[in-house]
Amino acid sequence: MLSRFLRAVVAALVLVACVVATPAAAAAPTRIMALGDSITGSPGCWRALLWKHLRDTGHTDVDFVGTLPGDGCGFTYDGEHDGHGGYLATNIARDNQLPGWLASARPDVVLMHLGTNDVWSNIPASTILNAYTTLLGQMRASNPAVKLVVAQIIPMTPANCSACGQRVVDLNSAIPGWARANSTTASPITVVDQWTGFDTATDTTDGVHPNGGTGIQKMESRWYPAVVAALGNQPAATGLRVDGTRVVEANGTPFVMRGVNHAHVWYQSQTRAFADIKSFGANTVRVVLGSGQRWGPTPASEVSTVIGLCKQNKLICVLEVHDTTGYGEQSGAATLDQAASYWISVASALQGQENYVVINLGNEPFGNNAQTSATWASATSSAISRLRGAGLQHLLMADAPMWGQDWGNIMRDNAASVLNADPQRNTVFSVHMYGVYNTADKVNAYFDAFRTAGLPLVVGEFGHNHSDGDPDEDTILAQAQARGLGYLGWSWSGNSSDVGYLDMVNSFNPASLTSWGERILNGANGIRQTSKEATIYGGGGPADTQPPSTPGTPAASGVTSSGLTLSWAASTDNVGVTGYDVFRAVGSGSFAQAGSSATTSFTDSGLSPSTTYRYQVRAKDAAGNVSATSGTASATTGAGGGTGACRVGYSAQNWGGGNGFTASIAITNTGTTALNGWTLAFSFANGQGVTLPGWGATFAQSGAAVTATNLSWNGALAPNASTTIGFNGTFNGTNPAPSSFTLNGSTCTTA
Repeated sequence: MLSRFLRAVVAALVLVACVVATPAAAAAPTRIMALGDSITGSPGCWRALLWKHLRDTGHTDVDFVGTLPGDGCGFTYDGEHDGHGGYLATNIARDNQLPGWLASARPDVVLMHLGTNDVWSNIPASTILNAYTTLLGQMRASNPAVKLVVAQIIPMTPANCSACGQRVVDLNSAIPGWARANSTTASPITVVDQWTGFDTATDTTDGVHPNGGTGIQKMESRWYPAVVAALGNQPAATGLRVDGTRVVEANGTPFVMRGVNHAHVWYQSQTRAFADIKSFGANTVRVVLGSGQRWGPTPASEVSTVIGLCKQNKLICVLEVHDTTGYGEQSGAATLDQAASYWISVASALQGQENYVVINLGNEPFGNNAQTSATWASATSSAISRLRGAGLQHLLMADAPMWGQDWGNIMRDNAASVLNADPQRNTVFSVHMYGVYNTADKVNAYFDAFRTAGLPLVVGEFGHNHSDGDPDEDTILAQAQARGLGYLGWSWSGNSSDVGYLDMVNSFNPASLTSWGERILNGANGIRQTSKEATIYGGGGPADTQPPSTPGTPAASGVTSSGLTLSWAASTDNVGVTGYDVFRAVGSGSFAQAGSSATTSFTDSGLSPSTTYRYQVRAKDAAGNVSATSGTASATTGAGGGTGACRVGYSAQNWGGGNGFTASIAITNTGTTALNGWTLAFSFANGQGVTLPGWGATFAQSGAAVTATNLSWNGALAPNASTTIGFNGTFNGTNPAPSSFTLNGSTCTTA
């Protein structure tokens, strides 16, 4: 309420005008009262941010009301409220103070954040809720259709109240049940979670009151969607949209992204890439654009061309601006606000394309600067609000902070508030999985968190290797498929030499696949085997219920005292075989799964000497259909001891003036049978470390122990055949060679 006097003058003029004519009455603004204590009232600048947010997104028909005037928050806003510093909910109810405030304000909607001082005074949660019930009755007596938006209050850790933190938890735990019991159709109650993700150390000034930065921003971002819902006049999402944890098309059909990133802004002439990506069965392409701070800007006309290429090749188009990459750590990076300005500037190319286009707000919008990354939720919410206010109704995609990997779980813990800040609730969250996600446990834990929270997630980027570690791409692919999560691999071609291993094809040539391209495009749970074209292009179709054919009976080779390799004839399938499960039995015992393979071979290790093992194989496809079990193979391990059928030559060259070295290892099969898959194992004696990734093998190190597993091109070693692998490493003091080596568990001679 900017001015009661101004409204009175306007009302008088309307009365005079009515003597002459009777115009149609304009709809009265929605009157919103903020009710609480000092967290609401002094200065309570979350109210100012909320008022501005509503105005910026077209909600000009609101009137903030109350008996107290607003405080200064840096800009003019409608500041009237009833946030009374030091007041207790129980005292307001006991002293019958609310009816007088209501009579003055006459609210349609009440935003109530109340109970902090009660908790501080050790009032039980049940007594506070009884006061809530009294206040609710008074609100309904004033306005039977009042809408109450009640907060689960922010946490508190005042210096003189060590028990307050738990008391807040107790109160907040009881509020949803109270709301459900007292909500009615005529006068609904909505609960807003102001507690989750709010940190008293970083978001308050004193352990109690929100600070003027992240504190008030977090509070506003949680109030906003509830207020918009109370206003009840938001347009429905069109085209691609979020439905719980899923992305669906306009017709409600689930759409699971299976696609590739393409660096268009740096390779604008490589337009053939769209058709080439589609040729491997992809249903989505994520296209790199520039917003003008570091690259581009990509003009609206070019955006239209890109969208046209996507549609021509029946691909859903995820458009992202790369300029935001690493903001707060990367020099020259753009803010999400600048990215929002770019999207609004090209709105003419985007509008009407909601069935085909996803707007990815900004790539990896924050680096590892913890203080800057902490603003992810407010910055992302603000960018979303600006796009919605500009009329962009598309499915939005929000990248995680911390170079997209969210290793601090900022997006994980705040995604709900960002989704709620989208008036259309049409935002999907994107994590980039590189070295942080190097184990199955880490991948599954992140996926589980979003599933438990009921939030939509995609893997917007990932690879098979990275400078910060070795991602577990097999788990990422398998779990994304099992859970119905979208994924977009990085990237088609054109990466700089330091990360050239992330190219899927060499020099944009689809006939020249790299090992990463072969894995993601053609491998188990990869794009070709799991992608389904969007129904907007005529894709979809009946579910696959046909199982693969029975695989051939496995044959054992390379049998040692502790391991062997199995190979078998491939299965066939109407859609595609995604892999094989291998089952093992000891002697005449029962079968249990020993592992899985994406190919028609499997190396089993850690076996006991002089023991008979039996094996069977079963094929599976992307729809979960499994074949009949193969015939049974039998093999008996060797007695163990002595030298194995292998020879290893190890040499290391120390670097001058430093503590680094380069190691070369020659492996020779000195046995009489071919090796089909191998793992070399050795240990360092002086604390040496392998610098990943190495070459010629997949290296891994745990403490002193190192393993090196063959790549696809050198896994088969005929008798007397050799292969050479190597790595760079570090050492302190001396750098002695490992004293022994084993190949598939069998000790090798050393050259």
